[in-house]
Amino acid sequence: MKRIMAILAAVASIPLLVLGILFLIVAATGPSRMLVAAVFLLVAGLLLFWSDSTLRRLAETSPQALNTGIKHLARTLGGEVTVAQVQAEFHIPQKMALGALEKMLGQGECQREQRAERDVYIFKSVMPAKVLKRCPYCGSQFPVKAALAKCPNCGASLETTKE
Repeated sequence: MKRIMAILAAVASIPLLVLGILFLIVAATGPSRMLVAAVFLLVAGLLLFWSDSTLRRLAETSPQALNTGIKHLARTLGGEVTVAQVQAEFHIPQKMALGALEKMLGQGECQREQRAERDVYIFKSVMPAKVLKRCPYCGSQFPVKAALAKCPNCGASLETTKE
């Protein structure tokens, strides 16, 4: 409904702009028409501004845009988001944020965990990969930064693996 009203406001502003320009042209010969031209142009400008801001806001809070935005937010926050974080980031009501996260949960894009009486949604696909050097025989793990080619415990060659 809001989208239809915004589109109608944008369409209604076109004749008002035309009338404003016409009265502005006529005001060159008679300055008494300048006030009417200013009113038409002001009303048309306000209608265009309102319709533009409304349509932009509707586009930002569409399900596809929220889905993409939540994934980006999860990437910047280390793969974990809460309903409150989504709500604050996109300036949307809690019900809409929860609905978007639950939809993503239903599609298998994230997992929900209960932590300290709140739900945390974990996006494994955007979490940074952890790389380790691992010994295939004794199971020892070493950081990748360590300049080791062989296991100091058993002497086997180390394998680089992602977690």
